[in-house]
Amino acid sequence: MNLSPTVGESAYRNAAVDSIRTRERHVLGFQHPVNYTRGITFSPNERQDNRFRVRLYRFMAESIPLIGAVIWTWARLAAAPGRFIFITNDRPVEDPQADQILKEFFDRINRVCFGHAGTEEDFLPPFFQSLFLDGAVLGRMELASDLSAIAGFRFFDPARTELEIDSSGSIRVIESADHGEVAHAGPDLFYYALNASLTNPYGRSIIKAVPFVAYIEQELLDDMRRSMHNAGYHRLHVKIHPPDRREGEADEAYAGRANGYFDSTVRMIREIEPEDNPVTWDDVTIEHIGPAGPGGAKTSSWYVNHRAMIEEICSGTHLSPFLLGYSYNATTNWAQFKYDLVMRQVRSVQAAATSFLNWLANIELALKGCHCRAEWRFDNSLPALAGEQAEVKSKEATSIINLYTAGLIDKETACRAAGRLV
Repeated sequence: MNLSPTVGESAYRNAAVDSIRTRERHVLGFQHPVNYTRGITFSPNERQDNRFRVRLYRFMAESIPLIGAVIWTWARLAAAPGRFIFITNDRPVEDPQADQILKEFFDRINRVCFGHAGTEEDFLPPFFQSLFLDGAVLGRMELASDLSAIAGFRFFDPARTELEIDSSGSIRVIESADHGEVAHAGPDLFYYALNASLTNPYGRSIIKAVPFVAYIEQELLDDMRRSMHNAGYHRLHVKIHPPDRREGEADEAYAGRANGYFDSTVRMIREIEPEDNPVTWDDVTIEHIGPAGPGGAKTSSWYVNHRAMIEEICSGTHLSPFLLGYSYNATTNWAQFKYDLVMRQVRSVQAAATSFLNWLANIELALKGCHCRAEWRFDNSLPALAGEQAEVKSKEATSIINLYTAGLIDKETACRAAGRLV
């Protein structure tokens, strides 16, 4: 690590503060400062609706297995392994001391946030789970009193916060605590909303489009449960023909005799043991009631209807059924194509986590007096696809060599293109 003895510690601290201030305008997912002509305000109903939606989405994720699988899958796909690389003068460098500083830093703030030691990767699953489920991630960085380091980072609960944006684009978070409301403002705030709009910075949960369809799917499951429960147990249907009326028999006597015969037959059926057989006159009919069989039309219709509901939910959450364990005989090529589409979406969302980790890491390095800059890099490669990826890189390398041999590109261009393959 290169340290400059001519620059005092105050310069590094000022650089850290400047880094925080540049992050102040990095809200709502924009990469550049945004100037609003007027502030964005929200009515109490809008704020209350957002709190209700967050609680509804959490209830759905905890109560509906399919929705829980969606959040789990999205969060784990996005929280791929990764590492920090260090850059000095726009070139990657090895800096063991900066690497050790960041390891100690994330170990320290993980103890504050999660109660145990860990690495920067421990931030990723809860980060993406909140992003996909609640639609936003927000929190506040806490600096040490002497500006020597970052003391910790505290995440806010979107279900207990409200947002205000002034005319300059700065955000103000109002947190509802047990002792009242607490306002947070300043460049130490981090806020990122998933798929936010210019007029609604609260963000959109990944399951925002599925509550109605999920309700229908749950109603369908309940109907299936009741129907299959009713038809799933074999029963006896006993039909008793009333006895013939005797000549000259009074109405009261006939009714008493018929009712007594009926009651005796019912009592026999109720008291019959599994190894016994019913014995009656031929005016009693006993029929067997049960399901039509696994190939019946009723079972098939339930399967088709439930499959349609699952596909609607998967479509609303931008996932394919096979990613949630539902296999509908998709070919390998088609499944690979859909997985590639999902990974493109994952990479776009990973930019938010990259910005968050880079922001924390670079402020910590600046406070510690490091010249280098840290950049987080995700590794989205899978062992199952390693062979195909290696083959693609081999073909690209061969193409670069052929272009250089043919004189179509110079050596420097070929080296840069080859470097991007490593």
